[in-house]
Amino acid sequence: MIKVTAVQLVGQDDRGTNYLWDCTRTGEFMLCYRHAGSSSGQHYHTGISDNKNPEIMFLLTGKALIHWCPVEGDEIQTTEVVAPARVEVPVNIWHQLIAVTDCCFIELNSMDDVQKDSVRVWRTDFEKMIVEK
Repeated sequence: MIKVTAVQLVGQDDRGTNYLWDCTRTGEFMLCYRHAGSSSGQHYHTGISDNKNPEIMFLLTGKALIHWCPVEGDEIQTTEVVAPARVEVPVNIWHQLIAVTDCCFIELNSMDDVQKDSVRVWRTDFEKMIVEK
């Protein structure tokens, strides 16, 4: 249900690399740094905020695991994301990001969007759904 796509490499030389992506959203965005082993999320969005329908983030550096499950589902899935990548999370999908390494990501939404359209469901509520793979 979540969608992870590679960010388009448009140039590379001895200085480094350049990537390109399209963004139709405007306004405030969040730049987030996470330490290896830390967790973010444990929530879902209902679509009240246009910028959370879907939630879009760009993993800029590092590696993360996204645990996710439809709100009405009974099994948590895990998707590995390696930077650089674009991640889309539709509404009514519970999700949690676990930083495998130190990482940095941009969320294409504001803190106001997060506060008005995030339903917190802590992991203990979902433990029966976690499936080891």
